[in-house]
Amino acid sequence: MLGKIALEEAWSTPEALASSGLVTSLAPKGVIGPDLVASLLDVHGTRLQQMDANGVDRMVLSLSSPGPQGVADPGQAEALAAAANDCLADEVAKNPARFAGMVSVSMHNPAQAAAEVRRCVVGGGNKGRFVGVIVNDYQSVLVSSKDGDGGGKGKIGMRFYDVGTEYDEFWRAAEELDLPVYIHPREATPEVFDLMWKDRPWLAYSALGYAHRVGMHMLGIVTSGVLDRFPKLKIVIGHMGEHIPYDLYRIDHKLNRARFPNMPMAKDKLVRDYFGTQLFITTSGHFSTPALLCAMQEIGAESIMFSIDYPFESIPNGCVWYDEHVPISNRDLVDIGRNNALRVFSRLREGPHGLKEKGPRECGVGGLGLRKGDEGEVEYGLYNKSWDQRLERR
Repeated sequence: MLGKIALEEAWSTPEALASSGLVTSLAPKGVIGPDLVASLLDVHGTRLQQMDANGVDRMVLSLSSPGPQGVADPGQAEALAAAANDCLADEVAKNPARFAGMVSVSMHNPAQAAAEVRRCVVGGGNKGRFVGVIVNDYQSVLVSSKDGDGGGKGKIGMRFYDVGTEYDEFWRAAEELDLPVYIHPREATPEVFDLMWKDRPWLAYSALGYAHRVGMHMLGIVTSGVLDRFPKLKIVIGHMGEHIPYDLYRIDHKLNRARFPNMPMAKDKLVRDYFGTQLFITTSGHFSTPALLCAMQEIGAESIMFSIDYPFESIPNGCVWYDEHVPISNRDLVDIGRNNALRVFSRLREGPHGLKEKGPRECGVGGLGLRKGDEGEVEYGLYNKSWDQRLERR
């Protein structure tokens, strides 16, 4: 399929990588691609070449996790976010026909986060370069005795955004500017790691831990009434929904209102009711056809968007899967691969991007797939050009 839009695609700066150290510790050279650090720093070289070779029209770039969420000092987190946003705006400006960006924010202070979003989207010369906001799960904070730690000064705590109305100013800014908020995973704090993952570290990251934490956080946001207070707010999660689409029956069944009468979520809604209008998922890093078909049945094709998760995942691998191994209608294929992204990330339609929805034939989907000069050849079937010999797919 031509014209694909990919939404969860990582990028970084040397300063952001140095602030965490997670990438180099988890994936030295040769573990994820030839050099994960080099791939994160690259925008207009190998990344763009592979986009061209695999039918990816546009990549929306975001600062690699954990970004500002991994910085416990508020001032340093804010400075990291602002510097990364300015650098990303410059990279997008070099080729806005192929790239867009998501705003990174420190979530220590909701008002400051809202101000940074506004600065990037409506201030300065960045207009049109940012189309969403990236938040890497919880915000690391320093816990002191006044926070009830009993003198544990210097311990790293976790701040979530779903309890009460403290973060409403941030959500309000995202809603007013029509910027979807992409909630992306990050690693556990040292204390949580020791409690849960120390004896099974191979499960702490992409295999299980990421989905556990993001799933809890997103369901917390939904059940705390954030989407009801901000009915035009859109939230996106990757990795085929971080397990949520496959648990929806049990989630909705067990959120029993007689049992939990004080749950702030709208009393007449199920979690599944928010999908397709306010909640969305992407295929990033989860190239499973049965999982995609299940998600389509549970939350609808309109709730799903294509993504790769480059450079943590291979561009050819993700695109070959989607282009050749997903048995859905041509219309659904093009909607998930392109059009849904334009309906959710409306700013991709504007400014320097100016993207438009396309039909299957415009995306090279459907038809006989004939090359010039093939017209008039005998057709032996839709899958194999020869009657008596199996041929490789063109």
